[in-house]
Amino acid sequence: MKFDKDILLGIAICAAILVGWDPLCRAMGWTSDVPAAPSQQTVAPKNDAVAAPSQTKSGSVAKKEVKADSVKASKPVAAMPDVEIGNDNLTFFIDPVAGDVKKIALKKYQNSKRDGNVILDSRLRAAQGAFAVFPKQGTWQTVEVVLSQKSADNKSYKLIRKLTSTAFPQGLFVEQNWELNGYAADYSVKFRNASNTHVKIADAVISGGDLSSWAQVSGDKVRIPTHRLDFYTAHGDFDDIKADAKDSKFFRSPMVDWAGVSNKYFCSILDAAEPFTLWQARSYINVGEDSLPAIAAGAQLPGFELAPGEIKGFNFKSYNGPKIISQLDAFNPTTGKVMHLSWGPMDYLARLLLWILVKFNDVLHSYGWSIICLTIVVRLLFYPVTAKANASMKKMQQVQPQLTALREKYKDNPQLLNTKMMELYRQEGVNPFGGCLPILLQIPVFFALYATLDGAVELRQVAFWWCKDLAAADTVAKIPLYFFDLPINPLVLAMTLLMAIQQRMTPMSGDPMQKKMMMMMPGIMLIFLYDLPSGLTLYWTVSNLFSIVQLMLQQRAGKKAAATAK
Repeated sequence: MKFDKDILLGIAICAAILVGWDPLCRAMGWTSDVPAAPSQQTVAPKNDAVAAPSQTKSGSVAKKEVKADSVKASKPVAAMPDVEIGNDNLTFFIDPVAGDVKKIALKKYQNSKRDGNVILDSRLRAAQGAFAVFPKQGTWQTVEVVLSQKSADNKSYKLIRKLTSTAFPQGLFVEQNWELNGYAADYSVKFRNASNTHVKIADAVISGGDLSSWAQVSGDKVRIPTHRLDFYTAHGDFDDIKADAKDSKFFRSPMVDWAGVSNKYFCSILDAAEPFTLWQARSYINVGEDSLPAIAAGAQLPGFELAPGEIKGFNFKSYNGPKIISQLDAFNPTTGKVMHLSWGPMDYLARLLLWILVKFNDVLHSYGWSIICLTIVVRLLFYPVTAKANASMKKMQQVQPQLTALREKYKDNPQLLNTKMMELYRQEGVNPFGGCLPILLQIPVFFALYATLDGAVELRQVAFWWCKDLAAADTVAKIPLYFFDLPINPLVLAMTLLMAIQQRMTPMSGDPMQKKMMMMMPGIMLIFLYDLPSGLTLYWTVSNLFSIVQLMLQQRAGKKAAATAK
């Protein structure tokens, strides 16, 4: 390849953009690299509930039972230690006085610094903690903790509190029960009228918990953030709303089968046996110069009235954990839609590819090798289509001298030129679109594969070769520059080199300027994809390598066929 001044100028421009691209993206807010929100940040909830008591040590355990006469019914109950229940996957930190889950620690997932677990529902953000019971308007006050008891296996918990308000000054007993199973939990609420008069409950809400954007939760750098309110209506329709949507779009009250909130990798979902009215809340957290939303979803209970001593119960189940298809399908077959891997029909294709990737990992026990195998399988499936496209482009390259002569001869008669070109194509058996159509057929699959690898929580913090995290760039060193450190990412550099080699080997037709632009394409891709997650660059590198091998085989076969013909 001849490097004339145009190519060298293009390379210089690409290098300049490469150095300044990362700071520019951060300045413009095109990428998210937000640390998890610190506990001292304040948030104005959209709805107020029982004031949360002061926090205690998260490792402490509440007393198993508090007798009724140990608390004065006329005053709010003092703060009590958290009650921790959990299993191999998560830990609930429950506040016995507020009757909610203050936070949910995911034991198998760490933050970006790997010095602590990923925490969902910190109760510092959109509303009350998960599973809170509160009125949509006004407040209820806990005046007595009657029972606070967890099971011997530490997986279930029973809480009975006595609440008062202007609507029931003599008291209302609320019983809450949690039972954990993996990332799912069975949850029930029972209301018992403790007074000697009828009590009307008009606007009680059960919170499903809140969730912030993934960058806030984990501290990870995120190229394409996904943060949504998700719900499945009673009519069987799935809908989702962006976390930063306008109030008129965000605050809606449809009847739903389940509702939840999700970010790039995790979700919190509240499901019930009977459809319920969607409740949602949102508040904004100031992080630096940004104001980022935290959103919550839950159930607004239908109004009911209790006679003296009467009991009314509601049953729910929840999912609080990673967006893993098998886990979500086991929880509720329709909740897999919160994956948000891609859009339209490609989302189904991306979920299929993710399922295949997981199956490869079950055999190979390595997501790195699974990505390589999945890429090879996809490329093998499209081998005939790609081969046909390459052959068509080769034919187009061979007739270029004749096309050039026709353009020169009939440059003043475009209509006749088109006629002569069509005659030439028919004579030589060339389809001018033969190189494009097969490639267009592959694009949806490759976009779906891209979306699969970008949105798979299974790849997060998984090491492969020198890559410490397949969901992050494979940075091995940094070169200190004047205003920032330039990371060295070997996979994306290898990807660019192979892309340039492939571009050089691919038959090209057209004018010289078009060829120059195509040769500059790898440099342009390097700039925009330099911080791409290593799982994606691994896929792209293997794909480029496969293309080079395929071109070499086709060229060798073509030479043998030409030698045989002679």
